[in-house]
Amino acid sequence: MDLELRHLRILLAISEAGSLTRAAAALFLSQPAMTTQLRRIEASFGQPLFERSARGVVPTRAGELVLAHARTAVASADRIRGYRLRPADGAEPVTVGGSSGPMLSHLTLHLPAAVSNPVTFVQFPSTGDAMNAVADRSVDAGCMVDLDGFGVPLPEGVVVDVIGLEPVVVILPAGHPRAGQDRVGLADLADETWLLPPYDAGCDDYGALADACAPAGFAPRVSPHRIGDLSVLCDLIAQGVGVSLAQGAARAREGVVMRRLTGDPLLGRHLLAVHRDSPLFGARPLLLDLVRAAFEARCVTPG
Repeated sequence: MDLELRHLRILLAISEAGSLTRAAAALFLSQPAMTTQLRRIEASFGQPLFERSARGVVPTRAGELVLAHARTAVASADRIRGYRLRPADGAEPVTVGGSSGPMLSHLTLHLPAAVSNPVTFVQFPSTGDAMNAVADRSVDAGCMVDLDGFGVPLPEGVVVDVIGLEPVVVILPAGHPRAGQDRVGLADLADETWLLPPYDAGCDDYGALADACAPAGFAPRVSPHRIGDLSVLCDLIAQGVGVSLAQGAARAREGVVMRRLTGDPLLGRHLLAVHRDSPLFGARPLLLDLVRAAFEARCVTPG
């Protein structure tokens, strides 16, 4: 097997995640596919590159040597792609889309000054819509948020990077008995009615919520109303219609509070998707730098 950059990225993802399961999720692969890829890579080297245990995986001595070279090779390749950042005059216009979160607004402010392409920005109502737009080249790149383990499938021709994980918060009425707590356990919300956004093919909100509630011993009671606008959602919650979920970076509105959930059982994934055929694909290192800056400035990390 000829070793390619994608194989090196797999090794780096496994090392950074410390787990085949987490690495597979980060690269939008199934765990069996990730395991098969690793076996093929190790076979090409003729020795194990990682030691497996119940706690995860750690590099072997050979693995540490390979990883050191892999980091250099991948970083160099990304820099080479970055040389395509500023094309000649008359550069092709590009469009960047997004669903929600701080990254789209950050790109709107900073990307036009960093590339010579004329840039247009468009917001989509859902993660699925944004990813579909990248897949069919309606837009060249997209920023979006899904829920870890219940997220958007990876379309062909699209490269997706996980920028970071952010704890999902619960929105409560300001007068709720748990509103004064720093964190709220899901078990304490077993009797609540949950208001969820409209169905999104790119983010299974109900599946994620039900999965998180199961260890707490209940199935969530979900309102038939589906509300996508945060202002309307908060107005209804303030009036006692129910409770809901939001990104950790969301700003509280009058009449409601936003609280971390005990143990952070739900995590939002902030994603950058770029089509391989897009004029922006060569500028992907720059895009990553910009959206990571937005994530670090605006988002809370688990812990």
